[in-house]
Amino acid sequence: MKDQNLINIANERITRLFKEAQNAMNEEFSRRYIAVMENLSKRMNVTLPQNIKKSYCKKCKNLYKRPDFRIKNRLIIIKCENCGNVRRIPINQQFQAQNKF
Repeated sequence: MKDQNLINIANERITRLFKEAQNAMNEEFSRRYIAVMENLSKRMNVTLPQNIKKSYCKKCKNLYKRPDFRIKNRLIIIKCENCGNVRRIPINQQFQAQNKF
């Protein structure tokens, strides 16, 4: 089991790398920051926060800038504008109860 201090440092680095990826002018830098962030989370066995996890494409490692969102059959369908990869995220019961489609 990892020390709690190491886990806290890893979480801080993950959030810092994500902010740098959002602010990066070059797309290659952004991809590299996301790849390093994923490798760090795997190495330290730390899960990425949900807001970070759902904000980039898993295939091409680009941040979603203008993704194509659709809601269909209790799924949120996100299509990447760069590679065309489709991601399906199930809508949980709490979300449905709050928003009542």
